[in-house]
Amino acid sequence: MRRALFALILLLALPTHALAQKGNPPAKATHSPSKAETEIRQAIRDYDAALRRADVTAVQKFWAEEYTFINTRGERLTRADRLANLRTGQTAFDSLAHAPQEEKITVYGDVAVYTTLLTIRGLYGGQEQEGSARGLVVWVRRKGQWQQVASQLTAVQTR
Repeated sequence: MRRALFALILLLALPTHALAQKGNPPAKATHSPSKAETEIRQAIRDYDAALRRADVTAVQKFWAEEYTFINTRGERLTRADRLANLRTGQTAFDSLAHAPQEEKITVYGDVAVYTTLLTIRGLYGGQEQEGSARGLVVWVRRKGQWQQVASQLTAVQTR
């Protein structure tokens, strides 16, 4: 747990440190995805598909034992909490759509930060939900597999 928390703190400090050192943000270059980025994109697709199927066995492989989720209501849930919600049907997704132009993956060795804009429709807490949310997910590679250690969704108000 301490290691994951340290990695998260380090990830949040790195961009600020890099900008302070250079004085200017780095110039944009043509981007070709790294192997890690390609693996994470596949993990995201597989994870979303497992969530839509409410496949608890598949989903639990994507969440590390110390996984923490902050939902759009600001509640902190553990891996066990989220798995229970899936098992009981309190959480069930009809659709999860990522806005490709809003997706960003930044890889730091065996740790990656993924941000996205999602459109979600389904049940949450047993109630019908539909709307958009910004998502932030911290992925860690362990034994060759990418797992989430923390994620947060922030509701986006539509106008």
